Amino acid sequence: MDQLEEAYARLSYEVRLYKSQLSLLQKEIEKITLTTMDLNNAVRTVESVNTGEALIPIGGGSFISGETKSTNVLLSVGSGYLIETEKDVALEKLKRRGEMTKGALDQLSKEFTKISAKLDATSKQIKEVERNIMISRRTNDAARDDYV
Repeated sequence: MDQLEEAYARLSYEVRLYKSQLSLLQKEIEKITLTTMDLNNAVRTVESVNTGEALIPIGGGSFISGETKSTNVLLSVGSGYLIETEKDVALEKLKRRGEMTKGALDQLSKEFTKISAKLDATSKQIKEVERNIMISRRTNDAARDDYV
């Protein structure tokens, strides 16, 4: 295998690797985007919590009428554990989580952009190598024809 073909193989591997990384990053970005939306919905819901009559979501776009006796919030702390906290404390924690999630999303987006740029550069290199391989083959074919 000559140098051009080795370069082509190496660049092809890099392209596959970058595409794989971009796919994984895209999935993570989608997950974090959904988490951000979920946190934003939670903040809006907690902000609107008052005592008295309320519609309580039961899933599938369905609600039941109910009455809230407290504005305390059960807040997830991970691993299936919840803590009961006052509305203001819950809002603060949810907003902080939202900010942290947005920061992670920004970081992943930057990484996605960097890898996309590397993929573009490598794709350009691979096209140049392909062009050089084709020129080399034509030159070799022409030289072979001259000696036949």
